[in-house]
Order: sequence, then structure tokens, then C-alpha cells
Amino acid sequence: MNTFGELFRVTTFGESHGAAMGAVIDGCPSGVALSADDVQRALDRRRPGQSAVTTGRNEADRVELLSGVYEGKTLGTPLAAVVRNQDARSGDYAKLATEDRPGHADRVWRERFKHRDPRGGGRTSGRETLCRVIGGAVAEALLRRDVPALNLVAWVSQVGPLIAPPPPPGLTRAQVDAHPTRCPDAALAERIEARLLEAKAAGDSYGGAITLRVEGVPAGLGEPVFGKLKARLADALAGIGAVTGVVWGGADLEEQLTWPGSRFHALPADGRPRDVYGGIQGGLSNGEPVQVRVLFKPPATLADHARAGRHDPCILPRAVPVVEAMAALVFADLWLSFLARPHRS
Repeated sequence: MNTFGELFRVTTFGESHGAAMGAVIDGCPSGVALSADDVQRALDRRRPGQSAVTTGRNEADRVELLSGVYEGKTLGTPLAAVVRNQDARSGDYAKLATEDRPGHADRVWRERFKHRDPRGGGRTSGRETLCRVIGGAVAEALLRRDVPALNLVAWVSQVGPLIAPPPPPGLTRAQVDAHPTRCPDAALAERIEARLLEAKAAGDSYGGAITLRVEGVPAGLGEPVFGKLKARLADALAGIGAVTGVVWGGADLEEQLTWPGSRFHALPADGRPRDVYGGIQGGLSNGEPVQVRVLFKPPATLADHARAGRHDPCILPRAVPVVEAMAALVFADLWLSFLARPHRS
């Protein structure tokens, strides 16, 4: 299960301390404007060593497009991309060959496969997500061409007990990236940074939440029974390491679920829809912004293991482009399905 998607498919390969990581994207139509710089910009937002609150591993993550693109456009053939690993320190993980981290995949992978690569977590490392970001960059190139109104932005909305108020519509990635924590609330971002620096020094970690908002979504994306938009997004987002939950709608959805149906489904006096449905009804996009909150547990590398190696005390800031990438893969796949399958009488 190293391939994600149906019509728009991405296959990821590589281990954290192997020679390289990469992806093969199949199903992208021809004629989509795409360059290595487009993919590189996405990788730069995910790469390690961005700030003091992330791992100190120094990887440039320079991408090489090996196939599938000619004269700045996709060919419709498989697109292969590779990123060479350059700053692995495998000795930092010598103890992990025999010592399992609580909450990590170490033990279950060894029991399942009987043989594993403990260096940097091998295939279970968060570094594998750079392959997904490559796929997401290609998916977004397709969406820019075919669905230009679609605006897909994620941000850190919670770290530990610190919860940010929801930003207004029209949030941009530039606004999110303005602070290394990727929390668009400036005052709270400073508090988050201070807390994460303390955790990093202590060998501790924090979880929290990333909120994804997709505006400009055309109505009707998804399949009504087993390919519901919410199911496809849940599959994509829950497949990110350390994700422990996916919730649709706004941050106050839990409170809204205590309301009776007569209130929950009623239109406000101004006639504008609420976000109680998260932009999805009957398994299909309803034309309203799709909003999803993705919950992450704290990283499992702690104490001496964390201090001896190079680890993120909180993966949320670097997971923002990963959440966006996985969502872009879903929307690109469902867009091709929308074009390919009967949907009008």
C-alpha cells in the first residue's frame, strides 16, 4: 500500500536514511504547466531545519524531475521525482535497533515484517511525507489549470492547550508562513514558539491540531456512496503519521452537536449557511468552503532519544504543507472522476 489515489495516483518510495526519497505520479493529464521550481517551493515549506522549533537535520531537499515533463508541461506519462538524502546521522539511532519508542511504529513494524530499518525511522519516518508533498504539488498544478477558483490553505490552530481563534475567509499561505509556527494569530504564535522551545530543550513534545479550509470548491465533487468526499479526505489525512482524528466543520462543531436538529439545520436570520456541514452534504461538496480539523498526537521520540538526535518537538508546523498536499491529491482525483463519470441528467 505505497500508492494513493484512483485516477490521479502517487506512489512514494525511499527510507529516511536511504539514498533518496521520491514519488511517481501517474494519471496527471498532459498539458499541465509544471516546473521543478513549482515542486521545490512546496518542498521548501516542509523541509527540516526551517527554524529553532523544528529538527536540526539540514536537508536542502532539492528535487529532480526525471520524467513526465517536457518544455514546462506535463506529458500525461508517469512523472518521477527524486530527492537525495544528504544529512543523515544514522549513528543517532543505534539504540533504536533494540529499544522501541513508546507510541511509535518501532515495535509493531518489527513484529509484522521481522526486519526493519531503524535509521531515522526508515519508512515510518516523517521524512516520507516529502514524497506526498511532491505529489500534492503536481495535483495543485492540475487544480490551478482546471479549477482556478479553488484556494486550499491549512494552518496550525492548536498546540497543546493553546488554541487560536479562526482566521477570516481568504487566508493565504503567505500569512500562514509569516511565523515559523504557522499559526496565523501573531500573539498566540509567539506563545506557541516559546512553549515549543522549552519542550525541545527538555526532550518533550506537543500535539495539537491543523485546520484545513478549501474555498472555491465546485459543488458535486465526491461519490455518493463509498467514495464520499468526507471519506476520501479522512483516508488521506488519517494516513499522515501521528494523526489521531479528523473532524469536519468549524471549531465549535462539538458544541453545535448538542443542539436539537431544528436549530442545527436552521438557516440564520441573514440566510447565510453555517459551517456545520464542513462544506459536504450527502458525500458531495455543496459549494461552500470545505473545512476540516486534523488532530495530531505529540511526537513519540522523547527524553534522551530526543536530545541525542534531531527531532521536531511538535510536527504541526512542518505538517501544514503535508495536510495541504494530501487534500490536493484528493481534490485532483475527485475532479478527474467528476469529468470521467456521468453526473448530469
